[in-house]
Amino acid sequence: MNLSTQRDNEKPKVRIRDDFWDGYMELVRDTVIPYQWDALNDRIADAAPSYAIQNFRIAAGLAEGEFGGMVFQDSDVAKWLEAVGYSLAGHPDPELEKTADGVIELIAAAQRSDGYLNTYFTLK
Repeated sequence: MNLSTQRDNEKPKVRIRDDFWDGYMELVRDTVIPYQWDALNDRIADAAPSYAIQNFRIAAGLAEGEFGGMVFQDSDVAKWLEAVGYSLAGHPDPELEKTADGVIELIAAAQRSDGYLNTYFTLK
């Protein structure tokens, strides 16, 4: 395993290069993140819809409808963003970053003026 640290603006950047971990990071980047994005947008054939992105769109006033899916559905969007952030840190991808920025803007639009953010309670 190769572990290197470099300083950039006083913040350390650590990169792990390893045959074992590189394979998993590539799998997440190339397969898991795109698949999960399709799942969050209800584009997986034969899978029950998650309504995750749709709930945020409704809560943001960008679409009409009622809450769908599970009470905790917002956390799937947050976990997707977390995976994207880790992926982008080690492997920049302008298109993925643009998609993530759009999701962040959507979440911000769905957040109430008092700071509250939970699509289930906002829509129910």
